[in-house]
Amino acid sequence: MSDKPKIAVTLGDPCGISPEIVAKVVSSEETRRICEPVVFGGEEIFSKACELVSARKNGIEVVDCEGPSFDDLHPGEIDSEAGRQSLLAIEKAVEYANSGRVDAVVTAPINKKAIQLAGSPYPGHTEMLRDLTGAENAVMMFESGDFRVALVTVHCALKDVPSLVTEDSVFNTVSVCASALEDRFGIESPKFVVCGLNPHAGENGEFGSEEIEHIAPAVVRASAAGVDISGPLPADSVFYGAVEGRWDAVIAMYHDQGLAPFKMLSFYRGVNITLGLPIVRTSPDHGTAFDIAWSGVADPRSMQEAVKTAVRLVR
Repeated sequence: MSDKPKIAVTLGDPCGISPEIVAKVVSSEETRRICEPVVFGGEEIFSKACELVSARKNGIEVVDCEGPSFDDLHPGEIDSEAGRQSLLAIEKAVEYANSGRVDAVVTAPINKKAIQLAGSPYPGHTEMLRDLTGAENAVMMFESGDFRVALVTVHCALKDVPSLVTEDSVFNTVSVCASALEDRFGIESPKFVVCGLNPHAGENGEFGSEEIEHIAPAVVRASAAGVDISGPLPADSVFYGAVEGRWDAVIAMYHDQGLAPFKMLSFYRGVNITLGLPIVRTSPDHGTAFDIAWSGVADPRSMQEAVKTAVRLVR
């Protein structure tokens, strides 16, 4: 019996690049050396993706999930049946993880509109995984080496962000990150920096009051709880210090505040990690790339890093 961890890998939206990058990664020598991948998705679609990229299946286990046949696929298009299959793959993979049949879950990119057309109430993986695992809080964090960025708000309109940035939401994000970096990542007394929401972190209230009313009180509260934390600091200068190693993680207030600088520096090496879950879940840091679907040219490096990170975290 192998002592390598079993890693569930979902096939993602079959109309995008997900099947291709999964086929490339699960068949690679690097992956097979460190784990036993189990693919969740359409078995026929996985086989066709392997053919596309000349990948050998080599006895890879596939948990087949109902969905469109390969002949019925519409590559590069939003499709409710493709969305339904990607949802089933996630649900089945998490079921396996919750019961201990796999050690971690790596999810390939899905299309958010497609899963909503399929009836999902969720805007993305993070919120769905929280509910499927019964977690109280789930935090989206991106990692590339020692550069980490976590988000207070995730999939919402920019106009809604100010009302969602509260003392509790900032404090809860910091708390989940602090526990995860110590317990799961093995970082003793991790250091955090918190971004302001407004330009210049509000300039003492000149450009907004969120820093004074919500963010700074959350920082004080986290510090009182024993977290090594700084901020709120202007987001336009925080990330340079983070890349230089001054902090273990940046807490950003909204999606693009944190991920624009992260992806600029680490697009092909970045990994999305969901913190706060009772299971390990990672994914690549990009989307479905419908414009190059089923062309054979998709870059699998971020997906490969997601598998490597999952293996590291379960060990």
